[in-house]
Amino acid sequence: MERGSEGGLPCCRSEAPGRRLAAVGTSGTSPWNEAAIEALVAPFLRDLAPPTSLSVLQYDLNAGVPDRASLPATEIAEAAARALRDDPAGALTYGGNQGYEPLRAWIAERHCVEGLTIGSDSVTLCSGSAHALDNIAAAFLGPGDVAIVGAPTYPGAIRAFRARGATLIDVPQDAAGLRPDALLEALAGWEGPAPKLLYLIPTYDNPSGSTMPLDRREELLRIAGDHGLLIVEDDAYAGLDLDGPPPPSLFSLARGQGVLYVGTASKTVATGLRLGWTVAAPEVIRQLVFARLDNGASPFVHRTVLEYLRGGGYDAHVERLRAIYRERRDAAVETAREAFGDLVRFHPPAGGFYLWLHLGEGLDAVSFAREAADRGVAVTPGPLYFANEGGKRNVRVAWPALPPEQLRDAIARLGEAASAAAS
Repeated sequence: MERGSEGGLPCCRSEAPGRRLAAVGTSGTSPWNEAAIEALVAPFLRDLAPPTSLSVLQYDLNAGVPDRASLPATEIAEAAARALRDDPAGALTYGGNQGYEPLRAWIAERHCVEGLTIGSDSVTLCSGSAHALDNIAAAFLGPGDVAIVGAPTYPGAIRAFRARGATLIDVPQDAAGLRPDALLEALAGWEGPAPKLLYLIPTYDNPSGSTMPLDRREELLRIAGDHGLLIVEDDAYAGLDLDGPPPPSLFSLARGQGVLYVGTASKTVATGLRLGWTVAAPEVIRQLVFARLDNGASPFVHRTVLEYLRGGGYDAHVERLRAIYRERRDAAVETAREAFGDLVRFHPPAGGFYLWLHLGEGLDAVSFAREAADRGVAVTPGPLYFANEGGKRNVRVAWPALPPEQLRDAIARLGEAASAAAS
C-alpha cells in the first residue's frame, strides 16, 4: 500500500533516530508550537477574559461551525425514532470496532466513481474526523516517526500526530494549496529515513480555504509515490461547493491506493453527531481497527444517520446549505474588499468555511485580534495553524454561522480593527 516500498504496507510503528531538516521547519516531541502559542496567543486570550473584551463580543468569527438554523433536527429526530423502533437492541448495544456495516456500505457506494469500486470493508467509522486522524496516527506513527503537514494546516492533525511522538515537517502553501516545489525541497533536505505520512486538505482547506487544481493534485500524488509517502486526505468540507464541483479527490485519482480518505458528517449534517470515517484499502482498514482502543463509535448514531440518509432528504439539504453559504461567502468577500483596502489580502474561497487573511506590513495577528475583540468580533490568530513558526501575520475568519447582514457588520468592524492596529 505504501507507494515506492515494494508494494508493502506502512508498518504500524517504527523506532527511528533523531532527524533534522535543512532549510525548512521541523518540530520534535515538545508541545506543538509551544513558544509561539504561549508568547502570542495566550496573552491574547488572557486579555479577552471577563470582565474585559470577552463580555462584549457580539460576533463569533472564530468557530468553524455550520448554520444552526439549518440543522435537520426534525429529520434526525424522526430517523432516531425509526432506528430505535426497528432494532432497539442493535441501536443500544456495542456495534463492533469498524462500525455499522450498512452505513459503511452507503459511504463506500458514494466513493464508487469513475470506475472505482470499493466495499464496506474499505470503510471504518469513527467519532468525528478528529478521531479518525487520531486513529491513523495511532496505527502509523510512533516516537521518532515523521509526518509532513502544510503551513498552515488543521490544528487537530498537529495534535494527533504530535501526541504519538512524531516529528512534524511543515511545508509552505499558496493560494492553490501545498506547494509541490516546497515539498520536493523539504524532502531533498531531509537527513535520515524518509518521512512516512503526508497530510493534506486539498479541497476547501482549513484554515486557508484553498482548493488544489487537478494538475497539482496529480503532481503531489507522483511525489508521494516516488518517496513512499502515505497520504492522508482530509475532506471535511466535501459537498460544500460554492462555485461548482472541485477536482476529483486524491483517493479517486489514486484509485484508492496509497491514500487514506477522511470524511465527516459534521459540516453537512450536524457536528453533535460526532460521525467521521476513513476510507482506504481493506488491509489498511484492518490496521486502523486493530489500533483502536475504544469499542467502536456509537451504533445508535450510525443507525440514526443511515435512516436519515435513506430518507431521501440529504442531497436537498446539502443543496440548501450551498445556497445559504454562497450568499454568506459573497457578503463576507464583498465587505472585506471594501473594509480592508490595501491593509489585508485574501483569496476568496470556492467552498468550505473560511477566509484566510494576510495582514500587511505593520500588522500582526494578535494585535489585530485584540482590536477586533474590542469591537465585539472574535477571530483566530494565525499561529494556531502552524506546526512550527509561522502565522504571525495571518488570521482565520469563519463566516458560515452568521447571516449576511451580521457578517457585513462584523467584517466592517474587522476593517476598523485593521486600521487601528496599523496606526
